[in-house]
Amino acid sequence: MTPGDATGRDKIVTRIITVASHKGGTGKTTTAVTLAHGLAMRGYRTLIVDLDSQGNVAAFLDLPLTDDLMKLVALEIPLESVTTPTGWENMWIVSSNEQTARLKLPLSAMDFRELVLARALKDAQFDYVFLDCAPSLDILQVAAFVASDWLLIPVQVDYAAVLGCRQVLSSLARVHDAGYTQVKLLGLLPTFYERVTKESEAQLKAIVDRFGDVALDPIPKDVKLREAPAYGLTIWEHAPKSRAVVGFDIGKGQMIGGYQAALGRVIRETA
Repeated sequence: MTPGDATGRDKIVTRIITVASHKGGTGKTTTAVTLAHGLAMRGYRTLIVDLDSQGNVAAFLDLPLTDDLMKLVALEIPLESVTTPTGWENMWIVSSNEQTARLKLPLSAMDFRELVLARALKDAQFDYVFLDCAPSLDILQVAAFVASDWLLIPVQVDYAAVLGCRQVLSSLARVHDAGYTQVKLLGLLPTFYERVTKESEAQLKAIVDRFGDVALDPIPKDVKLREAPAYGLTIWEHAPKSRAVVGFDIGKGQMIGGYQAALGRVIRETA
């Protein structure tokens, strides 16, 4: 088995990654789908579980929004029965719709409700599971933290998003304080980075100064990311040489940032 290649495995080791932010518009769903498909293209079996009632993952992939998440969590229907192929090889989804917003009431009455996703995913036959959270702290986000091995926080390089990042980290600390210490911080992923604006430069510097090596190299702002879903494609197919994928040139042909680099970081850190 070569690095970045999932062939030749004897046993599936499932890695669960929560993608969370307390601010909307940070590229959370784009990041979850892009990384999941990047891994799927390398032979890893991947699943994306949409924990947001807006159903953004299914919409991004041009799939129908369903109540499969509610069936998985509230009705405890087995994972394999609510998992749908996306049409891309090695990639599946548990989709969500407005029914997800109604989960909070029955969940609040459950014993050990923080474990609801951990129980649902304990026998998952996937190499990677991405949990795409709503942009707020609720019981499903806490359950995602508890179920996960890793937490990835997309953070738009502006002041409000940096503040939202701190709120997610505070939530993670509370989960650890409650005794759920499995989940580790995979990193902060700066998104919508524009080298030509002083605001982007200043906020990126603030992120790096504050968080050091935990901050991944940024994802450049790129119209190709917005175009891809309209064509029924991911960025790997629509524009594999775009800045969003390969990053930007910092001189002498050296590239930095982009989802290609982020994917490599994910594979290295979770190996």
